[in-house]
Amino acid sequence: MKTIILLGRGTEGCGVTQCAIQMQKVTGATILSANDKKWGRAKGLDIEQTELSVGTEWEQMAKVINLHDLCIVYSVPSKGHPQDCQDNFPKLLDAITVRKAFINVDHKAASIARNANLVEVCKKMDVIMTHSLENDFSRFMKKNKIMVPLKKMSLGFDYDGHRAKYWKPIEETYEEYVRWIGRTAMWKGPALMIDYHQDALMEAGFITVLEGLEASIQYPLVLYRDNKNENPTDRRKVVNYFRPEKQHGETEKFREDMYGTEEAGQGAYLYPQYTNHDCMQRLAKSGFGADLYHLKAETYGNNIENCHAEIIACGSIPIFHKHFCDNVIHKVQDKPVSLCKDTGTIGLDYTNFQQCRDLMINLRSSPSMRDEWREMAFEFWKQHSDGADVVNEIIELATTDEHQPQGLEEFF
Repeated sequence: MKTIILLGRGTEGCGVTQCAIQMQKVTGATILSANDKKWGRAKGLDIEQTELSVGTEWEQMAKVINLHDLCIVYSVPSKGHPQDCQDNFPKLLDAITVRKAFINVDHKAASIARNANLVEVCKKMDVIMTHSLENDFSRFMKKNKIMVPLKKMSLGFDYDGHRAKYWKPIEETYEEYVRWIGRTAMWKGPALMIDYHQDALMEAGFITVLEGLEASIQYPLVLYRDNKNENPTDRRKVVNYFRPEKQHGETEKFREDMYGTEEAGQGAYLYPQYTNHDCMQRLAKSGFGADLYHLKAETYGNNIENCHAEIIACGSIPIFHKHFCDNVIHKVQDKPVSLCKDTGTIGLDYTNFQQCRDLMINLRSSPSMRDEWREMAFEFWKQHSDGADVVNEIIELATTDEHQPQGLEEFF
């Protein structure tokens, strides 16, 4: 089956783009991306794709798509895209004659609301997939009486391929480094990572680095503990290069040669957006990797993020949010990750700083124990979300019409 992936919002350089890349690795799919809006984070990813404008080339895009058997839409234009792009995307969908499947990866109602013409777009699909049948998007479907078959899907990752490219011998890793990767979204847990370092890891000699932070309007939530105040003053102890504040003497601009110069005894180092390949090289040399993504319990859908998987497949010991571990059910062991055996994973929240730090100190002091843990994590999470298995599941879901698991009457 010839599959084409349509990125209606363009190459954003975030999780959606990574999902498309992972599917391409397994299926050999073509990626067709709208270039009506450019995204800064896209520069950090290596992606094989064709780019055209929905605003001016939608008819040509439809011709390209119709040469395939299946079109998987991973994103749609936002309300911030040029108006001709917003207006012509539904026309593009009408001109597509092959089967269309929309995969929604937005977790929150606010993100869903930023999509242009989403009700109309959804009604033009043959099938729709999302993380959970109890999440905000499922409620959006129900509210707008969208009768297209809705199915729960998983997220997969090419663990073996990523490992072959980045994994380092344990002797080449730096046991004191903790590297968080993400962006300036509070559900990614940057504040928790900084607080954990400030309150527990810093005095134990660990070095914590956060990569991928954008200087967005949410920056005070990252830098200040009393961020709900109009003029916050309780500033976290950080070495801040993602959103420098002159009143704190932060005048030096970030430079690439700053990577690797971090020192123990300092606050968490906050760095801006990264090039994915280079970040993976640094992550692979870090003893620990963190993705503290956390959502409402019913929203996870037992899925992990690509950032989670990158940490695991680079060979860092994963530190994930405890709430995530408490609510994601492992596919093989069939129970919450927190209750599973041989996970190789640390579950962190504000209640267990001391316990997690003591475990990390033990791991830091024993290369053999660290090596055992990262191997356990690799096997555990590969069982849960190996790319080939998950992508084949998605293709099967995309080519059948049944609602899952409930019928229309129960859903509506």
